[in-house]
Amino acid sequence: MVEKQGLKKITRFDGRLHIFQRPGTPFWWCGFHHKGSYVRRSTKQIDLTGAIPFAETWFTLQRAEILTGNDTLGGRTVATVAKSALKNLEARVKRGERSPFYLDQIQQNLEKRILPFFGTKSVTKIGVVEWEKFKTHTYAQSPNISRATFHQYKNALRLVLNEAYRNGWLKQLPVIKDEYGSGRVKVPRVWFEPSEYSKLLAAIRKHIKTLKGTRWESDGKELYDYVIFIANSGLRTGEAKNACFRDVSFHREMNDGVNREYLLIRNIRGKRGTGECRTMDGAVAAFNRIVARRGVSDPKTSTEKLFLAYHRDMFNAVLKETGLKWTEELPARKRDLTVLRHTYISFRLLYGANAFDVANNCRTSVQMIQDHYARWLSPRLTKGLNVRKVRESAEIWR
Repeated sequence: MVEKQGLKKITRFDGRLHIFQRPGTPFWWCGFHHKGSYVRRSTKQIDLTGAIPFAETWFTLQRAEILTGNDTLGGRTVATVAKSALKNLEARVKRGERSPFYLDQIQQNLEKRILPFFGTKSVTKIGVVEWEKFKTHTYAQSPNISRATFHQYKNALRLVLNEAYRNGWLKQLPVIKDEYGSGRVKVPRVWFEPSEYSKLLAAIRKHIKTLKGTRWESDGKELYDYVIFIANSGLRTGEAKNACFRDVSFHREMNDGVNREYLLIRNIRGKRGTGECRTMDGAVAAFNRIVARRGVSDPKTSTEKLFLAYHRDMFNAVLKETGLKWTEELPARKRDLTVLRHTYISFRLLYGANAFDVANNCRTSVQMIQDHYARWLSPRLTKGLNVRKVRESAEIWR
């Protein structure tokens, strides 16, 4: 037995297996070198006579797993690194760098798909080959799973790999790239036509009357103002959830010869970090009603949230009552609260705003506006298409 700096150590199998006891612990450990890493574990034994047979059995099984291609040796597993990654992400949420919703989505994706498949694998073994195996396995369980869902799973896996890389557990980040037969098909965002938007507001007003005298009356009124505020500002649902009274200020501008009042929303926190947003004049009345209903004496200094609840259930109930839950296009697509932002963008384009200004105000890219909004509204926006610069008979077109 060798004793060096308080470490008790013996070897077995020609020195390949080490059995040692660290200072300050009664338990004996065992370990061996493998591909530049040291694989070890506790024997949970305080007596050397019991630790030796345990260590020899463990070493024999580990060698057998190496020969049969077990991927859990020689590095930390995905499950172990995931715990560290989530702990780091929770700290970022507390600092306001990430939203609690993002944390919740990552946790769900890790627990539902990533850890059951990758959990016992070493992070050093994760690459495009393992990712393709994961896709094949997932398609077998859910044949209709979408491309966007796989993208979310990949983001959750990348979070774990980035954590391993930052801590030196992974020397190089793997390139995980999907191959598809064709480019991703651009689809228009779902929005409310002007007539549908008017129908929606009328339905909410009618719904509020049915709630009069109940505990839900104030929620119905807030939903009404929420719809108007978002449809006149283009805020994302997460950004609206974070907005405070003190973030909103009143301003005036001359527009088409009319002096109009608008709101400037600062310190917007959401998907794209922080930013500012200029609303349409329709948001002013909604904001004033919220201030009066909540009894906020000084909105300029109030740190209260602008909206108290996320009225998804009531909004869906109104949509179903009015037949607006699904679009009339084929195949039909369903609407939710995110449609209000899409409605704002579509309205601005229809009424002549350019894509660059809309993109800046909505904290997104011009390309996104072009691909998912403007190109689908282009027949309505095109002027001069039916002009006749050369005299021709209209009869031939009838």
